[in-house]
Amino acid sequence: MLCLDHHIPIQLAWIQLQEIQVDKTSTAFDRLQHCAEQYRLKHRDYAISEVPGVSWGRAFFHAIGIDPTKRRPSSEALLHRALKGKDLYTVNSLVDVGNWCSLDFLLPICVYDAEKIIGDIHVRIGRTGESYAGINGQEVHLADRYVIADETGPFGSPITDSLRTAVGTGTRRALLMIFAPEYYDAHSLRQNMDIFAARAMDICGGSMVSSGILNVANPVAPL
Repeated sequence: MLCLDHHIPIQLAWIQLQEIQVDKTSTAFDRLQHCAEQYRLKHRDYAISEVPGVSWGRAFFHAIGIDPTKRRPSSEALLHRALKGKDLYTVNSLVDVGNWCSLDFLLPICVYDAEKIIGDIHVRIGRTGESYAGINGQEVHLADRYVIADETGPFGSPITDSLRTAVGTGTRRALLMIFAPEYYDAHSLRQNMDIFAARAMDICGGSMVSSGILNVANPVAPL
């Protein structure tokens, strides 16, 4: 079960994939770089706040109580590097697909190794004392932040995910997520979800087990 707790004012698109092959090939990273170059050519003379779509990631951060002027959404951080012509980073084929889609949609995206997730998943408020080792190499403290948690505790957040459920070359089943504010157009979010799934399967193979969108009106879905 995947559950959006406490009437959190966001939307969450999710995708489950199976039998994927994650590797170090450059196809997805090449497409991420091409996407970045297109943004740079079109918007390099704009303030980042004037780029169409940036406001959605910022609205999502406001919805979960984070000031986006003090901490950029991951999608905006990618855009900032793109507009400045700074190097982007490759991780592996699936994570690179996630970054490509995050930059393309200008929405925060997370990818997880589904085999490392235990039991039901809740998007909820972090509790006092909860933390995890983040993929950024730092201990991430989660009290009063929105987190994604399984039966053993938090494993992700829209800010920094954990090492525990990180995707690697051994990943065979994956859970993909796109975050958006509550009033983001539902049809557009579903299109983004379908594009993300198609790109992931094009690059990593496999098949889709299930997908859907959670929101305040529909906060629970079977996995």
